[in-house]
This record gives sequence, structure tokens and C-alpha cells, in this order.
Amino acid sequence: MTFLQNNYEREAASSQYLKLQPNESATIRIISKAVEGLQTFMDNKPLRWPFAAFNVWHHEDAKFKIFSCTARSILQELANLSEVEGDPMTYDLRITRKGAGLDTKYYVRVEGKEALDLDILELAQKFNDKVDLEQLFVEGGNPFNA
Repeated sequence: MTFLQNNYEREAASSQYLKLQPNESATIRIISKAVEGLQTFMDNKPLRWPFAAFNVWHHEDAKFKIFSCTARSILQELANLSEVEGDPMTYDLRITRKGAGLDTKYYVRVEGKEALDLDILELAQKFNDKVDLEQLFVEGGNPFNA
């Protein structure tokens, strides 16, 4: 018998943004149109890097999140898949990140084409109504303050 029944470990922090860690995969369904632009600063250094952001249903966390993607390989694969498979809002995607730093590689594949449950579709619409992705272009903007 232990002195305390609870081990008092902190729960993992949950983010409203999807960010893949090294050697991690995520199954998502895109639930909104993308906004596209150029990321012009990172760590206070000027740069011009294309990005796309869209709302997703993250199956593993069973939560809606924003996926703001700057990885060209993911963006190119999404463009290719949309030509071959059609609208990416109609199928699940499995995105895998392998490696870290300059050795990072991303892999994207279609995971399934089953329709989302009606409850998730209704909640997706509510999430989309609450999120303003255009705020990603505003300095200090918060897409969740819509």
C-alpha cells in the first residue's frame, strides 16, 4: 500500500494547434478551406516561407485544431492528392514526421474516405464559425477570438 493513492503527474498539455513531434503521426480530416500566405518572420529573423493553415479534426485527440503548415513537402503532397483524390475535406489523411531538425521528412497518405459522423460535422461547423484563420496574418492576432 502506498502513502498517496494519486501519483500527481501532470496531464499532457493540450494545444489548439496541431504540431507533430519527431517520429509522430496524426490522422486528420481537413474541415475548412485553407488560408495561404507567406511566413515572414521566425525567431525574429526575416524570411519568406509559404504556409497554409486550415482547421482539422484530429482523430487521435478527438479534438478540433488549427494546422498551420510550413513544410513544403506536406503542402506539395496535399496539392498532389487533391488532384488525384479530389477535395481533401472528403477523406482522412495520415501525416507522419520522421526525424528532427534538418533531417526531418514528412509523409502524407490518404487514410480513409468514410464520411464523418453527423455530430462531428455539426461540431466542425461550430468550430469553423468560432475560428478566424485570417487572424494569422495580423500581428498579435488570435484566430480563437472570433
